[in-house]
Amino acid sequence: MFSGLALTHIITIYYTVRTMHGIYISYQFLSWLLMSIYGIGAWIIYYIPKPALQISHKEMYYEIDKDDYIEIKEY
Repeated sequence: MFSGLALTHIITIYYTVRTMHGIYISYQFLSWLLMSIYGIGAWIIYYIPKPALQISHKEMYYEIDKDDYIEIKEY
C-alpha cells in the first residue's frame, strides 16, 4: 500500500509538525511568563509612593537682617 519512501516522508512530516508545535507552545509559554513578570513589576512600581517634588514640607528658620537680604539659619 505505502512504499518505504512515502512512509519515510510521512514520518518526517510528523516529526516536523511535532517540532513546530513544541516551538509554538514554548514561545507562547515564554511570552506569557515575561508579560506576567512585567505586569507584576509594573504593578509594584505603580504602588511605590512618589517623592514630593518640592521641599515645601520642611520647616525653615530664617532671620531678616536690617539690610535687604534674608539669612537662612537652618532647614
